[in-house]
Amino acid sequence: MGSQFGMGGITRHILGLSEWLEARNHRITLAGTADIWAGPDRGAGFLDLPTRYVAGDGGSITNRLRHTASAAWRLRRWLANNPVDLIHCHESAPALVANLARTGRRIPVAVTYHGSEPERIAAFGRIAAKCDLVITPSHRSAEDLATIGNVPKEKLKVIGLGVSPPPEDSAEDIAELRAKLLGDGERVILTLARLQPQKGIDILIDCVARMKQTHPGYRFVVAGDGPDEVKLHALAQEKGVGKHLQFIGRTDKPIRHLRAADLFLLTSRWEALPFTIAEAFQAGTPAVATACSGVVELIDNSVGAVVPIGDVAAICTAVADVLSDEGHRKTLAKNALKRSREDRFDPDWVHHQFEKTYYDLVGRLRG
Repeated sequence: MGSQFGMGGITRHILGLSEWLEARNHRITLAGTADIWAGPDRGAGFLDLPTRYVAGDGGSITNRLRHTASAAWRLRRWLANNPVDLIHCHESAPALVANLARTGRRIPVAVTYHGSEPERIAAFGRIAAKCDLVITPSHRSAEDLATIGNVPKEKLKVIGLGVSPPPEDSAEDIAELRAKLLGDGERVILTLARLQPQKGIDILIDCVARMKQTHPGYRFVVAGDGPDEVKLHALAQEKGVGKHLQFIGRTDKPIRHLRAADLFLLTSRWEALPFTIAEAFQAGTPAVATACSGVVELIDNSVGAVVPIGDVAAICTAVADVLSDEGHRKTLAKNALKRSREDRFDPDWVHHQFEKTYYDLVGRLRG
């Protein structure tokens, strides 16, 4: 179960895990609010629920409660005709719905925490504590859930996120894209992110405004779309960074863009374990990112740099440090590619951990 099946790391994780499980003869049903990557029109096995509107997108508390009741009732009726062994929820809204829908039924519920703003951790914890297992991809996030969210430690389990092997790109295609992104500049700094407050694109714009003075040859590229698109374009115009910052919209070739870049930059306010950093490693691209939970479990000074959240000066210094010495940058790139081959990024290895966890949870609660 997901909140909404739009583009992004959470949906990629759900779909990748589901496909792997189906290949091993497990029967999977996706449930949640349909969007571009999954829905009733994209194949069988989808249960459309208004989970998106249980959370903030539902507006007023009255509307959110109405959608919660509707989703729980619809799921409960579906469960009566479709016995399941386990429900795995991603984020708190689906977990709330699943816990209501399973009342009186011995159906284990697991929920994955994919990160949230600090002030929401306690609220997530209150919902997560009613589930049988709480999964998170980073040890830092698990600590937050235990200390801030008051989730019992025995209910917490850390499992990483498998990242599918990258597609091949020809040297010509990469060079052509790099030339397009670079224009008359000297370096390409790429950000892959949804245009929403979590990703801190406004912070990135402040960095570009500062670095256009000190490093006028740097060209920043943001690939992605989202609800803040108009606002962020206006902010970029206000800051006068049009020559130095491109918004190129959604791309279906993230790895090619990463291969064409000199550096990956992520200025998020919160994360759990970002897919995009692992993808940067697959592309052999060093990364600079803000110190959000699992980010510090991915990046160290052998593959890039971690900087304080919201610290524009520190972000700019880290970017310049990586890009000012090409020999050092190439060493970081080589180390990043090597790190991408670790077991914790291998989908087959990671998905086996999920399968074993499912068996253990069902066996414990039904045995």
